[in-house]
Parts: sequence; C-alpha cells; structure tokens
Amino acid sequence: MVKKMMNKNELYRKALQRYGADAQLAKLAEEASELSAAVIRNLLCQGDERAMAEEIADIEIMIEQHRQNGMGQLIDFFKQQKLERLNQLLKDGGI
Repeated sequence: MVKKMMNKNELYRKALQRYGADAQLAKLAEEASELSAAVIRNLLCQGDERAMAEEIADIEIMIEQHRQNGMGQLIDFFKQQKLERLNQLLKDGGI
C-alpha cells in the first residue's frame, strides 16, 4: 500500500516543529557547505552534475522551509535588490 505524502507546506511545518528553528538553521548551513563542496568537485572534474543537482535540491528545500517560517518577504526583498544590481551590471557592461 502506498501512503500519500503530505504537501510540502505541511512537511516543512512538521520538520520545524520536530527539529526546531535552530536545528533547521544548522541544517541549512550544512546543506550549503555540501553544495559548495559538490561545486568544487565538479569544477575539478572529480564530481558530476547529478551530485550538484542533489545538493541544490537540498538547499531549495531548506530555503522553502525558511520562507514558510517567516523569512519569505525578507528573502524576496534581498533577491529583488540583487536582481536589480545584476541588471544594472549587465546594462553597464560590468563584471
């Protein structure tokens, strides 16, 4: 018998409830470190895109959890600022 999976928001809420906010922040840092290592391995031709994609998925899940836990507007604010900065750099011919 196949159990139906909870929707993402319910999963995120239950993860936060079970592990706590501090543990989820630590998990975000851990996943970011693992992504960094996977990117370096890929650049050095010692890894592959599948490993990188797996770590990116982990990061996206952790970011979605933090969005749901009240950081969504702040993340969007800074994301918009950074996109505007990138747009300006591209217009100006900058790096």
